[in-house]
Amino acid sequence: MKTKIFCILITAIVSSCQLNGNAKSNMENDTSQSDSTASGNNSTEQKQPAIPFPLNSGFSDDYLKATFWKCNYSSAGPEHAYWVILPNTIKPTSVDPKPLPQVGLNNIGIYNVIDKTLPYIEVWVAYETVKDKQTPTEWLLNKLRITGEKVLNQNEINYPNGQKNLDVLTVKTIGNGERVISRFTGVSKGNNYYVLKASANEKNYASQANTIFHIVSHWGLK
Repeated sequence: MKTKIFCILITAIVSSCQLNGNAKSNMENDTSQSDSTASGNNSTEQKQPAIPFPLNSGFSDDYLKATFWKCNYSSAGPEHAYWVILPNTIKPTSVDPKPLPQVGLNNIGIYNVIDKTLPYIEVWVAYETVKDKQTPTEWLLNKLRITGEKVLNQNEINYPNGQKNLDVLTVKTIGNGERVISRFTGVSKGNNYYVLKASANEKNYASQANTIFHIVSHWGLK
């Protein structure tokens, strides 16, 4: 299938959804702490730093215009066309539709940081056509369970059309033992349910958290 991606430089900030100011936290500790206190001695409990979950990137207009571009995707046909705002360092690496039967999804776009000297970020878009309608929130949480993602934090999204969904932060340990932090948002249109995921290695995630937030909060269907 012929690739149909058009890259348009941003001339204005595009907002696809409104995120509430208060996140609903489902954060769980990955490890339990069992430090014991010896008789007569004081002990201090060391906590792992919280994984960032920004609800505002803080990027200036000038920074956005210079650093991001708008990708218009139509390789899966007009029914599944979407747009997404990406950093200039991230380009499409796979655009032809690809079924993923093990999780019941169809992949319609993978985007990666091309320069290997820069921190790794991957953006992934997929959809599923369902027979029985459900709320977008139910659908997204079910997909996260199927794919083995552990929910760390979440926030409710209110779209301009009145639709509600979740903005979810997760962690997953992959085959080589590395932990990957991902942020998911979803939308639906009729019986088609869509999800966008932006991921980074745990060691790089904190420095990329604002960029990842901007990606998952600036995309939509056409």
